[in-house]
Amino acid sequence: MTIIATLRDILLLRRGPQDLPYSPQLLVTMGALCVLVQLSVTLLRGLPAGAVIVGAVLWFAFALGALRLILTLRGFTNRFVQAATALLGCNLVFSIFALPVALLAGEPPTSPETMTLAQIVAGLISLPLLLWKIAVDAHVFRHSFEIPFLSGIVIALLWIVAAIALQSVGGVPAT
Repeated sequence: MTIIATLRDILLLRRGPQDLPYSPQLLVTMGALCVLVQLSVTLLRGLPAGAVIVGAVLWFAFALGALRLILTLRGFTNRFVQAATALLGCNLVFSIFALPVALLAGEPPTSPETMTLAQIVAGLISLPLLLWKIAVDAHVFRHSFEIPFLSGIVIALLWIVAAIALQSVGGVPAT
């Protein structure tokens, strides 16, 4: 089975990160592709690339560090490469899916009163995508940490809050 097919099945909650090959090279490739897509979104939206790079580096450090820490505490350090590859690979797919929505939204509004109809529609379109991402992340955490799905949802929600906070460090909203 190909990597793309395995990622598709993870996105559909049919398979877990353990079904990906153990490949540090694949992990690095997924990370590089995530950064490339994030920078593409940044440039297309006319946002400052430097601040986004700082936010992306902080997010990668947090995500991979927290994943490694939790896996170590649970006694599953051998699962790191596959779990990280699954998280980054799924994040890459969701970033690609969110690209048209981000382009529809355009420049981030400075206040709720300045939101355009297109931005409101983009927000409504992105909500099911966000819920799906939470479910997929929870699925990956459930398999990686051997925890109940509900616990995975809690971790996924905390993960998203941390990602938004870290990506906003440079004053740029998370995409």
